[in-house]
Amino acid sequence: MTGGDTQILDDGRLVVCGEFVELLRANGLDTFEKIMAHAGGATMRSVPGRSTVRIELHRPEGGALVAFLKRYGPEYLSFGLRLLRFLRWPGARDEARHEWNAIAQLRAAGFGTATPMAIGQQSTCGAVTRSFLLTAEIAGGIAAHDHLRTLDARRRREFALSIAELTRRFHGAGFAHKDYYLSHILVVKSATGGPAHFFIDLQRLIRPRLFRERWRVKDLAALGYSAQCFGATRADLLRFYRACFGRKRLAADDRRLIRKIMARINALHRRGPRYDVIWDQPGVHPPNV
Repeated sequence: MTGGDTQILDDGRLVVCGEFVELLRANGLDTFEKIMAHAGGATMRSVPGRSTVRIELHRPEGGALVAFLKRYGPEYLSFGLRLLRFLRWPGARDEARHEWNAIAQLRAAGFGTATPMAIGQQSTCGAVTRSFLLTAEIAGGIAAHDHLRTLDARRRREFALSIAELTRRFHGAGFAHKDYYLSHILVVKSATGGPAHFFIDLQRLIRPRLFRERWRVKDLAALGYSAQCFGATRADLLRFYRACFGRKRLAADDRRLIRKIMARINALHRRGPRYDVIWDQPGVHPPNV
């Protein structure tokens, strides 16, 4: 749950944030099956059993709201994953529900992310086998790597410092993204101040109590890898590290941590990301979800 006003529809299979109930009804999307079967929109990502679609919903009072619909089907689940879900194994939870909860956690901690609209789930033999998450578009959101392309050298350094501060706060609040690439941070330019940052693709976000350094290294390596895809040098990464950790001089523990981060960055350059599509490539754009 994201908290606040929500309504449960379709015999419990559909949960909708109150402000969007009439909007979904006006577009004929007021049941789990109708949303899962929705045929319109532009496909942003599609693998067997999993897709992300950009759709436009027509407001009853006029105008449109752009939303992103992530759907998960049975083809996405291996036999082993089905079994783990049946056993309520924490790491095998439904991605739609996990992201719904992750959005709530980040928003409660003061971070920007997508506005949740609705979630739906269907279970078979005690395990979720079909689900979806519907979120509103982050208006004006630009993937961080696309934003980076528009900046000169001075503004690139300023932007890197802003991402370092964001990362410091994010990890300081106990979160780990697990897919912390530049493509999963959206930038919204403000007319009155600097850019605001929004986290997206939160289906793997965790708040670990144990092995925090491991997850922090994984996040920093993903970020460093995607930054290097767009020309960041080792000197740039070192400047980022100093800003992120507030270091004027590096201690032995810093050098040890940097070696771990660089080892993972090099591994990503050799094999690429293991769990998800990497959108940080020229000409490839991520879904704004």
